[in-house]
Amino acid sequence: MNRFFIFLFFISSINLQAAAKWKYQYQFDLKKDQIAKVHISYKNKSIFLKNGEFDFRWTLYKTGSLITFSSYQKVQSQHVLHLGYKLNSYNVTLVPNGSSFSDRIYLTVVFNSFDKGAGVAKIDMFIKDDNNKILAEFIDPNKDKNAK
Repeated sequence: MNRFFIFLFFISSINLQAAAKWKYQYQFDLKKDQIAKVHISYKNKSIFLKNGEFDFRWTLYKTGSLITFSSYQKVQSQHVLHLGYKLNSYNVTLVPNGSSFSDRIYLTVVFNSFDKGAGVAKIDMFIKDDNNKILAEFIDPNKDKNAK
């Protein structure tokens, strides 16, 4: 019986890994108030879709929690991310509401770890774009060159 449950767990973990296909991904090492940016440009020049920039920074780390601020297309938000599964990430929709579900393009921000000695938070950003409708450029404040 135990082998059956181990087998089911193994198969389900493979399926979950296969389901997450990211078009873009990047890891930032950010100190307090450093601003990471992701420039989003749409390949189809529609009057409804405007190019934008996603800005992200963190301001406070206390007992495993990270206070973050982000903005995208004039919408600002604040999140508290924790070092724990399902409490360490959030999604930002990059295509406005009204598009079909299969066309849904979103950015996921994940808080991975915090180096207390250096005061650096490791933040991963992933973009799901199955239909290849956007171009993303990650602008890292710690690097001279931009990543695509």
